[in-house]
Amino acid sequence: MTTNVLIEELGPRGKRRVRIGTIVALVAAAAVVIWVYFQLKNNGQLEAAKWTDLFQADTLEFLAKGLLATVIAAVVAGILAIAVGFGLALMNMSKAKPAITFAVGWVELFRALPLLLLIAGMFAIDTSLARERGGDALFGVFGALIIALVLYNSAVLSEIFRAGVRSLDSGQTEAAQSIGMTYWQTMFIVILPQAVRRMVPAIVAQMATLTKDVSLGFVIGYEEFVRRGQGTANFRGTEVDNFQAYVAVGVVYFILVWAMAKLAERLESRQKRDPQVAAATVDEAEIDADLEVGITVGP
Repeated sequence: MTTNVLIEELGPRGKRRVRIGTIVALVAAAAVVIWVYFQLKNNGQLEAAKWTDLFQADTLEFLAKGLLATVIAAVVAGILAIAVGFGLALMNMSKAKPAITFAVGWVELFRALPLLLLIAGMFAIDTSLARERGGDALFGVFGALIIALVLYNSAVLSEIFRAGVRSLDSGQTEAAQSIGMTYWQTMFIVILPQAVRRMVPAIVAQMATLTKDVSLGFVIGYEEFVRRGQGTANFRGTEVDNFQAYVAVGVVYFILVWAMAKLAERLESRQKRDPQVAAATVDEAEIDADLEVGITVGP
């Protein structure tokens, strides 16, 4: 029988208190659920027509366009954020002080600012420049949202990439440099392939967060999924209210983000079962092959 040395086991009195607390919490939760049910019923939110109209073809098409807009923004912003974050991580790990200063300043600035402020700020800057020129906005609603998402998420992803590199054994860098490989050859041939592989679960998890953050585009009028859900109320004469629309949007968001989170967990558990990844090491023959390629390529 194993015992937990970090947490003291509960005695008979403690276990009894836990059982009583659990029963009280369940009763309170049940009371809240019943109260919410009757409130919704009294307000007519549980009428069948309000829910069946939600699944009409026109209503589903209207919501689907919002979901598509969310996915497109998430994919575009995600790809750009990964590329920019990767570049920032390389700059931060370089030996050039101006590059390090720029990367650190970028990360500290945009990681500290609220994303909603970045979105509103980028849109305000774009519209102000458009008024000064007397023409249309340069980036538009979509562009302003994408730029803000890239600024924030690239800062976060930069730290993810840098953490992945730092988690590797320093002996690999020393071994590569001892046979004449340059800093960048060591980085691209030996270090980065392992670091990126280890950071895939964290990157997927961050993409799930980015997908949710697209909903903040409502503040500048971007027609994403949540904004479309808000516009579903009384859509083309249907009896759908905001409550039914928000429930539908919430369920879809939950499924989408839950699937991405589970994918990240599965990738992480798969890597933990891989002794090479868990120990941040690779097969010696693979290292030798990579080092031979580095010698062939030259500085």
